[in-house]
Amino acid sequence: MLEYSTPVSVVWFKRDLRLTDHAALERAISIGNPILLLYIHEPSVFQSPHYSPRHERFVWESIVDLKQEASKRNWTFFAVESEVEQVFEKLLFVFGDIRVISHEEIGLEITYARDRKMQQWFRQRNIIWEEIPYSGIRRRLKNRQDFNAYWYGYMNHALCASQLTIQSEKVESPSPWKQWTLEFEMKEKPKVEGITQVGGSSFGWKYLKSFLDKRIESYARSISKPGPSRTGCSRISPYLAWGNISLREVYQYQKNHPQKSKQKRNFNQFASRLRWREHFMQKFEQECAMEFYPVNKGYLHVEYPNNQENIERWQTGNTGIPLVDACMRSLITTGYLNFRMRAMLVSFLTHHLGESWETAAYHLSKLFLDFEPGIHFPQIQMQAAVTGINTIRIYNPTKQAEDHDPKGEFIKMWVPELAKLEVPQLFEPWKLTLMEQQFLGFVLGKDYPFPVVDMKLSHAQARERLWGRKKTVRVRLDTKRILDKLTLPGRKD
Repeated sequence: MLEYSTPVSVVWFKRDLRLTDHAALERAISIGNPILLLYIHEPSVFQSPHYSPRHERFVWESIVDLKQEASKRNWTFFAVESEVEQVFEKLLFVFGDIRVISHEEIGLEITYARDRKMQQWFRQRNIIWEEIPYSGIRRRLKNRQDFNAYWYGYMNHALCASQLTIQSEKVESPSPWKQWTLEFEMKEKPKVEGITQVGGSSFGWKYLKSFLDKRIESYARSISKPGPSRTGCSRISPYLAWGNISLREVYQYQKNHPQKSKQKRNFNQFASRLRWREHFMQKFEQECAMEFYPVNKGYLHVEYPNNQENIERWQTGNTGIPLVDACMRSLITTGYLNFRMRAMLVSFLTHHLGESWETAAYHLSKLFLDFEPGIHFPQIQMQAAVTGINTIRIYNPTKQAEDHDPKGEFIKMWVPELAKLEVPQLFEPWKLTLMEQQFLGFVLGKDYPFPVVDMKLSHAQARERLWGRKKTVRVRLDTKRILDKLTLPGRKD
């Protein structure tokens, strides 16, 4: 055991995989004790049904990037694969006296339960654990009366001066710790099918800079379009979700960007979405049970058909509805889909097929590279119409295709079996006559499946069902509580 005159400050990294604007790291530096930088890759967390290998690969890449950045400052960043308690037991044994600093985590119940357990573990051993609020999110908030004022104040505050310098004492790792970390070092890069964005702060900044320097010019006109949004949107959401870059860094960078005066409308729209991102995360922090239950208790006992054949066709992109299938296949391959098309996928499953919001939440969380629990669950429930406070939106995939993929380019890219069809038949192939199919050399039901539902009928049934539920006494009774607690003054979202 290596003795230090003061406790070793362990900076416990979670979904904050960066070295800049890092409040926990800044706090550790201010204390003045020797510092150890640590990420713990927990098997129990990544085995939960919300994660997939693509998330593990992104984290692995982020850690590689972090280690490189730390080494430039003559620092060692440790990343081990183990359960948290085992790691801290080893740290305590090796260093004798430790102090832990981390950000609060806006995450799944499995991580919150882990934190509650570790609070008790640290307390029993007289170990100080400081948890610092993450970004502009506050715990134990009773309502949203001052949300905007607080949020803007936080975003405009000076960034944390958390760069590692030679003034911060580096932990000289004793051999028992080195041997143990080598044994439990994060495994090799997970193999994943498809092509997704690469993790790490350096990549996050590349995406942000290329967006604000040039790509933002097409932001407003491409944000809703499934194809153009891939380049017209910022694409920084995975880097925000895993903390490769802080929201405050993004906010201040765009605020002071020289292009802002030339692209004022696009910059303003982008900035507003940064605020709405944390608006939904704050909702989840105040009502985290929505991971398991509808936020409006009036929807607790709704029964769903649980038609496995229909669900599987939706999950694999074989519903027979071209834009739905194109979006799902694209998401499966790349981990990305723009907001409108995500909403349409949820709407199709929960409204047209009548399935549960939980089914949508579990499947999509595995696919979204930018899976952020604080955004995921509030958004899924809003699109599935189980909040009681939001406008019910039943998306028509045909109209969405006409409006946002008018030439059918996105559909043909991801559903190549429809390549012989032209607009408008491309959007509704089930309307082709037998003679038209014969002329095209295309057989519906063989080359491409019949639609899983009659769109016109399912829309009418969903409208009647959803509005009927929203008018029930149970739903209406819980609506006021939700409005008072979770919405901004004067708004209903």
